[in-house]
Amino acid sequence: MLDSYEVFIPEYISKEEFFRFGLEKTIYIPDDKVKAEWKSLKERIKANKPVFMRGMKDTATNQLFYDFYAKVFKNQQVQKDPSNTQNPTKIIEELSGYKKSKDLRNYQISSVFARSRNILAFTAPWNIVYIPNILDPLLGANATGKLAEEYQSVFFEHCHNKFKPYIDEFNDMLTNSHFLRIVDEHFEGLYDDSRHNKDLVVKFESLLRDEISPIKL
Repeated sequence: MLDSYEVFIPEYISKEEFFRFGLEKTIYIPDDKVKAEWKSLKERIKANKPVFMRGMKDTATNQLFYDFYAKVFKNQQVQKDPSNTQNPTKIIEELSGYKKSKDLRNYQISSVFARSRNILAFTAPWNIVYIPNILDPLLGANATGKLAEEYQSVFFEHCHNKFKPYIDEFNDMLTNSHFLRIVDEHFEGLYDDSRHNKDLVVKFESLLRDEISPIKL
């Protein structure tokens, strides 16, 4: 298969140089601010203060997410992000010192490890970066091909290593036996409740378990 990016890049720059460009020109939130904002996010969740997730078009599924966080995280203040990008944008603009409309051109915000419906990840400062638009064919939702796979592997490993203490904590929070037991009990209750559409609950469970899965390379 002919991949236009694989043809283009060797003509003007080596793959290794292009990958290095991508890693170096991506804008990350400084570690000291990552540490403080990550602590603040965890405290807001625990204190039942407003936190955000990326919403879905299906109102019923959104409500299942809200109910889950109310039951499992004891937070009844989870809200759908108004634009699905507003709060991550606010976080990175405030903490990186760069605003797209003022300081940057041809950059876009990317959620490195996705999980945008997980309140611990959606606005987590270690999960939000600015990437040069030229990298979208390698990192975007529609990215395909060997080159994209290679760069994604390099990029995710780089970000994982850069923010490892926070990602390890995130993973520990979502894999401890107490949390997993509460999650299982929550779903048992949903399946036993005749008020819920079983097919909807099945789809929700699959979606949610992906969202709360640990981050692995």
